[in-house]
Amino acid sequence: MKKILLSVLCGLLFSVSFGQDKSAKFKKPILKQNSVQVVEYLNTNLKLDEKQKAIVMNAFSEYADNMTKAMKKTSREAKSPSDVDPRENRKAMHKYMMRFTSKRDDQIKQCLKKRQVSQYDDVIKSIHPFTLDIRSKKKK
Repeated sequence: MKKILLSVLCGLLFSVSFGQDKSAKFKKPILKQNSVQVVEYLNTNLKLDEKQKAIVMNAFSEYADNMTKAMKKTSREAKSPSDVDPRENRKAMHKYMMRFTSKRDDQIKQCLKKRQVSQYDDVIKSIHPFTLDIRSKKKK
């Protein structure tokens, strides 16, 4: 009897632990990892010095932090009331993204030289704003 009860209890424990949604927990490390990759990508393309690289790293890590907070905030708003439109959540997320992107770009452009700013504007187009994935350039 004890073995049956123990096996049922263990089965319930495992089913509950595997049934939980862990997707929100993995967003932050992915954004942080991608922000490091983006900084390395910008370093090779813009030929940054150490001070510029530190400023770019701080700007992108702050951006990744802010984006994860915004994702949590919009997902929390979506769970509470049932009448919230998912379209409104996407609009709110885009507003956050635009605000954080302009803040990040202002910080970075202040430390870059004129030639680097024009290169930065070209290079940043190949970086996805939500996931910070580096997209390959399309052939014309």
